[in-house]
Amino acid sequence: MSTTSMSYEINLQRLDPTPIRILLVDDHPILRQGMRQLLELHGGLHVCGEAGDGEAAVVQALAHKPDIILMDINLPKVSGYESSRAILTTWPQAKIIILSNQDDPHVMKKCLDLPVKGFLLKDIQIEALVEALRKVQAGEFLSLSEELAGKLNQHHRSPTGQSLEALTEREQEVLRALSKGYTNQKLADLLVVSPKTVQNHLYSIYHKIGVSSRAEAIVWALEANL
Repeated sequence: MSTTSMSYEINLQRLDPTPIRILLVDDHPILRQGMRQLLELHGGLHVCGEAGDGEAAVVQALAHKPDIILMDINLPKVSGYESSRAILTTWPQAKIIILSNQDDPHVMKKCLDLPVKGFLLKDIQIEALVEALRKVQAGEFLSLSEELAGKLNQHHRSPTGQSLEALTEREQEVLRALSKGYTNQKLADLLVVSPKTVQNHLYSIYHKIGVSSRAEAIVWALEANL
C-alpha cells in the first residue's frame, strides 16, 4: 500500500465517529437478531452485547458498560423494570431506553420514575429508533409519543391533588417558576443549579403529571393553582 493510500485511510478513520455501543435485551432471539442487523445497517451503531433474560441483562450491562441499553419489560427470571433498577442502582450513569409492546400507564410510570431515558413501543420504525438512540447518546431524554402521553395523562391527571403530591418540593418550585414563563437558564439561576439539572427536573415533572411538553406543563400548573 502506498504512503498516500495509507494516509487517506487513516484520515477516513479519524473522520468516522465512535460508534454508539448498544446492549439489546429481549427474550426473543429472532427479534434480537433482526434488530441487530437493522441497527448495524446504519452508520455509527454497534451492538456490543445481547441478553435474553433479566439476570443476564444486569451482568451484560455491568460487564460491557454499553452507551445505551435497549430493554424489554417482559423478561424471564427478572423483569425489565427490576433489571433496569438494579443496573441504575449500581451504575447511575447508565442510559436505558425501554422498548416494549406494553402501553399500560402503570408500567410506563414505574419505568419512567427510575428514571430511564425513554419509553418506546416495539412498533416504532427503525429510522425513528435510530434517531432516538442518537438523541439519548447526545444527552437528551425522549418525549413520549402523543398516544402514550395521552394514556399517561388520563391516568395521572385525575385527581390533580394526587399528581401534585407526587412532586417533590423542588419540583413544585420548578413548576411554579415554569408557569411564570421562566426560561431554563433563568430557572437554573434561580435554583443555583446547572441547566442540565433543570432539564432533569422538568423531565421528571412531565412524567409525574402526565404531560409531554413545556406548554402542557404550564397549563397543568395553572389549572392546579400551583
